Amino acid sequence: MLKAYYVGDSPDSSSGKPVHSAVSSVAAVGMKSGWDLEEDQEDGLVLRHTLQQLWKRRFLAAAVCLGLLCVLLLAGIIGLLLYQRDQLQTSYNTLTKERDQLQTSYNNLTKERDQLQTSNEYATCPQDWKKSCCSCYYISPDEKTWEDSRKDCQAREANLVIIDSREEQALIKAFNRRAWFGLTDREVEGTWRWVDGTPLNTSYWNKGEPNDLQGEDCALVDNTQQDPVVAWNDVPCDHKNGWICERQVC
Repeated sequence: MLKAYYVGDSPDSSSGKPVHSAVSSVAAVGMKSGWDLEEDQEDGLVLRHTLQQLWKRRFLAAAVCLGLLCVLLLAGIIGLLLYQRDQLQTSYNTLTKERDQLQTSYNNLTKERDQLQTSNEYATCPQDWKKSCCSCYYISPDEKTWEDSRKDCQAREANLVIIDSREEQALIKAFNRRAWFGLTDREVEGTWRWVDGTPLNTSYWNKGEPNDLQGEDCALVDNTQQDPVVAWNDVPCDHKNGWICERQVC
């Protein structure tokens, strides 16, 4: 007896089922495998995209962190430089102050040295001067008018001698020199004053002096008198005589 077969069907020797059922099953499996492949490809793309995004985020985070570190490092360097600048400025100011103090000390020491040198120069009499107590005396060998004699004394950092004690008068007389000294009444006749402006209090005039004979307005020590103290005469200021200078040294 003949069996009827559907088109495309074939007998199944093992199961005896129609062939089209097996074909349908195979086709379904094939379709399912294709779908799975597409899904796997899509999953792979999604995964790759996800990994790319993750790497981008990590790279961006690393870049941000690196940037922040650079900013912090730069800020630290700037802060350190500013601190060092302030320290250097402070050191400079301190050194400048110390330099000024040293300069002031140097100037003071120089001034003191000059004063000591001057004091030492005045403490000892120059050559050709005579020392007595706190004064140095210069007895000129030349002759000049009273005014020119005074100028010569001033050029020697001295002045015509001012006789303010009996002992000094005896000393001047002992120099045995007819000489001008620092007494005159040129400003007011009869009012005798010393060259420093002080008035005459104690005098050692010779007898009959001063007499203002022929405009005698300047005082002279007369070494011709025998008296060891009394020895003053008034004579015209334009006469030329020797002179005695005095410099105080203490």
